[in-house]
Amino acid sequence: MKEDCFKNRCISESLQKRILADILLEKTLYNAEELDMNGIWQVIDFYSESIVLTRENDVEQEAISLTKLGILYHKVLLQKTKAKEILMRVLQLAQSLQPRNLSEEKWYREASDIIAEYQQEQKRKEEKAWEKSRQRYVESLKPKLRDLQDKVNKLSIQKILVWLYTEHRPKHRPKFSVDVEAISKAPGDALKKLLAKAIVHYHPDKIDAEKYGMEYKVWCEEIVKNLTAKYEMMKGV
Repeated sequence: MKEDCFKNRCISESLQKRILADILLEKTLYNAEELDMNGIWQVIDFYSESIVLTRENDVEQEAISLTKLGILYHKVLLQKTKAKEILMRVLQLAQSLQPRNLSEEKWYREASDIIAEYQQEQKRKEEKAWEKSRQRYVESLKPKLRDLQDKVNKLSIQKILVWLYTEHRPKHRPKFSVDVEAISKAPGDALKKLLAKAIVHYHPDKIDAEKYGMEYKVWCEEIVKNLTAKYEMMKGV
């Protein structure tokens, strides 16, 4: 009985702190000509107190207060690292509420959307860095890439695959084995399946760049890019 009373009191005080934080945040953001940082730190204190009061007492209320704090760091203070840390904690708490469906809960959607935004931003940065890095490998591969393009444009699919498997075996697959004679005689209705297998054989996701080198990985990326284009052309055939 005492435990329940204490729990309920903590939750009630937490809600009060959160309401105070919401009111003060609105006043600080919209009723002042300049951002009042003292007011912002007071808001952070209120949200933090609200979080502590709900911890181990009410998971959802803790998640709601954490979400509000995370959004403050994201939108007002522009501290993405701190915001991400807080909102990732929100998603961890959401996991503990399963199997409940939280997709309609505002706090869950807001936390998920911001984390998704950060992940997309990180992905774009990584892709941009990788594209910049791979250009020097593309440069050194130019003769091989011209040869690849020439073969892809002029040869039949059977001959392209025989050339690749004979001259440029996927060395990252040490136990790799393929019947090139059977490929050279493959009928037209088997070509899509053969292309799909070749795309898997050369796919860069399976390549350990430290072991086989970045240049080899870029080479396989280009092979897959060309084979995929051929495969796409055959769709519906």
